[in-house]
Amino acid sequence: MTDQTALKTATLADLNAVRQRGDLAARAQAHCASLVEKLNRPVRIGLFGLPRVGKRAVLHALSDLSLDPLAGAPPTVEVSYGASAATTAILADGSRLATTDLPTPALLAQQPVFLQVTSPAAVLMGRSVLLASTEASAEDLRAGLIWAAPRVDMALWCTVDWTEAERRIWDAAPDSLRNHAILLTTGVRDIANNLVAHGFEAQFNSAPQTGDAVYTKLTAYLDQTIQEASLHDIHAAQMFLQRYGAPPARPTPTRSAPPTEVETEATVIPHPAARTVERQVPPEAAGELARLFQAVRTAAGDLMHSVQDGSAGDADTLLARFEEVFETLADRVAGFDTLHETWPDLATQVIEAHDLALLLRIEGGAEQVGDAARLLLQVRYDIEERLAA
Repeated sequence: MTDQTALKTATLADLNAVRQRGDLAARAQAHCASLVEKLNRPVRIGLFGLPRVGKRAVLHALSDLSLDPLAGAPPTVEVSYGASAATTAILADGSRLATTDLPTPALLAQQPVFLQVTSPAAVLMGRSVLLASTEASAEDLRAGLIWAAPRVDMALWCTVDWTEAERRIWDAAPDSLRNHAILLTTGVRDIANNLVAHGFEAQFNSAPQTGDAVYTKLTAYLDQTIQEASLHDIHAAQMFLQRYGAPPARPTPTRSAPPTEVETEATVIPHPAARTVERQVPPEAAGELARLFQAVRTAAGDLMHSVQDGSAGDADTLLARFEEVFETLADRVAGFDTLHETWPDLATQVIEAHDLALLLRIEGGAEQVGDAARLLLQVRYDIEERLAA
């Protein structure tokens, strides 16, 4: 068992022990349950884009699931890890078919609109993949993005050459999709656009490569991102345990390792073209919250990497960096009027966190560095809770 796997298993055991104690307030109990759910849940990857741009090949690379190309356009399909293979299909008339196998050509010939698949493929441990199948129209693509937004943690837009029409559709997508967004191109034309302006954190091109090498860099990047996200969740859980009297937090591994085996219970989801009713949040507030999350995530990642590679400096230097991060976040929040109106408690928390970080810097010392790190993780967690709501 790897260091991170052992830490995650032990942290889950401690969380469950705290829940069973029965002395948590209702809000803390809900927080604890949310932490358990996040540690157990796989990272959900969504595949988007126009028809016939290679999404089926990406699905196979990320999940080892093959869909017969002779059966026509693939339906929307969600595939996750399970001890044995199983498929639930929803047909166009609303009826359901359940099999104890992966999707067969005979099943695909019935033109299902949605497939929910569990597979014992080892590559799926710690991840699930959702391929959103839509028509080529801008309206259907936008509907698919809206439907999928609350169901994915990372978005992968597949394209041949990233046209202006695609950029307009993507720019109008829910802001939550841009928290972890990747552009995958399959054409040979060089993409000279400012991808950061469109919310992409990375770009990969499969055109110059063949065979297994096509998606090697992409899958390695996704695996590393998943490992880092899991480590952040473990840190948040340890901070909760420290607050509510669990056994002392175990040492944090200095190197990320593959996530643990995760099993998820299947629940059938409707076709993406059917819009779901979500809690109404002003678009401006959602955009401001997404930008605040990006700033927190980037700052936390930079600090973590500097600690791991030894370039962070001494405790006083680290505390100065933490104080600068919280000052930047407080300045951002001060300029986000709609965020203030929508989540006034969060805005107050960020401002108070800056004041606390300043006090920690004045006190100095290694123990205060740990407090500053936990404070930043708590702010990140509280922002993520509102993004996921």
